[in-house]
Amino acid sequence: MTITEHADKPLYRVLCVDDEQNILRAIKRALFTLKIELILVDSGEAALEVMAQKPVHVIISDMKMPGMTGAELLAEVANTSADTYRVLLTGFADIDSTIKAVNHGRIHRYLQKPWDNQELINTIEEGLERVKLKDENARLQKLTQRQNNKLKEINSNLEKTIQKRTRQIRAALQRIELRNNALEQVLFNVISINPDVDGKFAIEVSELTKKLATQAGFNQEDIRLFTYASLIGELGLLGLKPEAFRPPFAKLTYQQQKDYLSQTTLAKTILAPAVHMQPIADIIEFQFEHYNGSGLFKKVANEIPTGARIHAISRDYWRLVSGRMTGHKMPPLEAKAELKKYTNSRYDGAYLDLLLSNSDIDKPQFIDDHIGTNALTPGLVLGNNLYNENHILLLPAGHEFTAATIGKLKQYERDHKRTFEILIEKQTDDEEEDGEDNTE
Repeated sequence: MTITEHADKPLYRVLCVDDEQNILRAIKRALFTLKIELILVDSGEAALEVMAQKPVHVIISDMKMPGMTGAELLAEVANTSADTYRVLLTGFADIDSTIKAVNHGRIHRYLQKPWDNQELINTIEEGLERVKLKDENARLQKLTQRQNNKLKEINSNLEKTIQKRTRQIRAALQRIELRNNALEQVLFNVISINPDVDGKFAIEVSELTKKLATQAGFNQEDIRLFTYASLIGELGLLGLKPEAFRPPFAKLTYQQQKDYLSQTTLAKTILAPAVHMQPIADIIEFQFEHYNGSGLFKKVANEIPTGARIHAISRDYWRLVSGRMTGHKMPPLEAKAELKKYTNSRYDGAYLDLLLSNSDIDKPQFIDDHIGTNALTPGLVLGNNLYNENHILLLPAGHEFTAATIGKLKQYERDHKRTFEILIEKQTDDEEEDGEDNTE
């Protein structure tokens, strides 16, 4: 008898084998919350028939069954499907044969009857995680090969791309110090002209890293190194699909977050041919390490390049302020408070204190400052044309807000269930002084 339980488009398949129907029903009840394809069979022979037709990622078998025992079944599975995670359900009386099966490498885990449901779930999730890691490793190997091919294509078409984007590249280069060699310039140009990667964000992160490193007393060469690593810190995103990094990080699925973090491996691959850029590659590769050793590669503080520790603070500060982390823009003070929660856990406290203690160090230079309608006051001037969702002009750039127009915008938001992000034209020093004079 075979029973298949379908979750919503399950990615992984779990096969449970027991000759007692009440045991199978108990397993089915215990695992109903897992998003898996659950297959229940009542014999080892039936299990092998299922596995001959489709791949199984985790198999759980009772030890004592008529005909083929659980140990014999899992030994056969080990020979024919080595990547399948194998779990044996056993009673106390079977412990000797169970230990023998473990020692011979036929099973990965065993659970004693009666089992604890949470332990059963944890065991399956452990097996699935092992399978997922193998799948991810294979995927990354293929992706790395594709990126190598893409890099060759980028290099071959780079001259044409630079000619087409001369104005954009010149504008970008005017916002950074031209102290890098030709290869470094090319890499940032490739990033800045990509419509899916924000060059302005990269510049803000780079500038904040430069200020933090300067305050920390590093020499000019180290500051240049750290600053440039921050500038191309998102180089690996060029190898990912836009949907893996366009949404805020907190709104990505677990798999999309893993894909997003894989950018560091891709960046290392891209920079591998440039031996002289190895220190920059190390900073980018280890930028998601946590100061306390709980990060992507579990590196402890003295194993994480100093530039990576400073870059992580600059990067996450601007991710919070710009809304790239959570989906909503945080005021600077709120963003700093959020970072402070992770002093000496995610972030190196010595460098984080430099950000927290200086009120001017994080002033934006290139990222536009947008506000909501609740922050509008009469007299503010609109910086860009304001359109509705149908691209119809509501207010032109240069409009000076009044209480009436602010009220109309708020009413529009309520009626259409949407919010505006409004760019305000920055006042010059003279305009601010004039405004102060007018109030006297």
